[in-house]
Amino acid sequence: MDLWDMTKLLFRRWRISLPLLIIALVLVGVASQTVPPDYSAKAHIQLIPPPVVTGPDGRQKPIKNPWFDLGYAALGNAAMIDVTRQSVLKQMVADGLSDNVTVTVDRVPLFEIEAVGSSPEQATATAQRMLTLIKEAVAERQASLQVAESDLITTLALDDGTEVEVQNSKLMRVMVVALGAGLLLTAGVTIAADALLRRRARRRAGAATEPPPAAGEGAVRPAGGNSAPGSSASFDGQLNQAGTAARVGSGPAVGAVAPRVPPQQPQAAAGDRVGQPPRREHPGAERPLRTDADPRRPASASADATVVLPVSHSNTWPRGGRTERP
Repeated sequence: MDLWDMTKLLFRRWRISLPLLIIALVLVGVASQTVPPDYSAKAHIQLIPPPVVTGPDGRQKPIKNPWFDLGYAALGNAAMIDVTRQSVLKQMVADGLSDNVTVTVDRVPLFEIEAVGSSPEQATATAQRMLTLIKEAVAERQASLQVAESDLITTLALDDGTEVEVQNSKLMRVMVVALGAGLLLTAGVTIAADALLRRRARRRAGAATEPPPAAGEGAVRPAGGNSAPGSSASFDGQLNQAGTAARVGSGPAVGAVAPRVPPQQPQAAAGDRVGQPPRREHPGAERPLRTDADPRRPASASADATVVLPVSHSNTWPRGGRTERP
């Protein structure tokens, strides 16, 4: 889903997205009022070279200082390492100061200190403490090499960090994070709600279009050859009971099946042979009485039913006794 589809979804489901968006904006406003800003104090300290000393003959006395020979950058880097140790920062926090301090050395022998605190007083005190630490670190590095006092590199504080600036970077970060989280939450909840509503709509549409089951559908017995094997047996039993009731009772029994009566044969014509049944014009016109019986079982007739067998048309029909055919 791209940004355009997301925007259309938020507008379509505005009843869900609008309250969530309002809640996110309220949270951003609360964060802007509750989160305090930061205060930054800057201080600068300069390295001063040793004074030039001239002898009685007017010549300059050489400076015997290894750090002066290495350059101001070497001494500045050494002092910066000393003042930014973890032990030093932990001690500053224990004293109620801030450990958010940045110390940089420019090309010229100049230290730039930036201290960030939760209040103007804390920021100023942190910057002043760092000025003192740099001054002590420069003196200790030269004292370890036994540099004469006349050849020492000294420091000079250009400002003491009393000028404090208000920084809203932390506040802006908190507001951006709160707004981003609110937008993500709004989009996620809207998408989930839209999917749930669509699913419910599909279920309702499917339930409305589905036809109701017919009454007594499960009780209908399939006809034809799919009937159960026991149905033919029960039907045969009904036929036998009907035949017995027809012989015993005076009238036909209720539900009995009428016996099969052979069709009446017409009078034989003059040219027809005597004793031969007439030919059927439509041998397949008659249909069996039972339609739901098993075709693999022979139909059982009642006691009064008459069975008609076909008579052969051969002239050598035996009149009596069994004779062999030629």
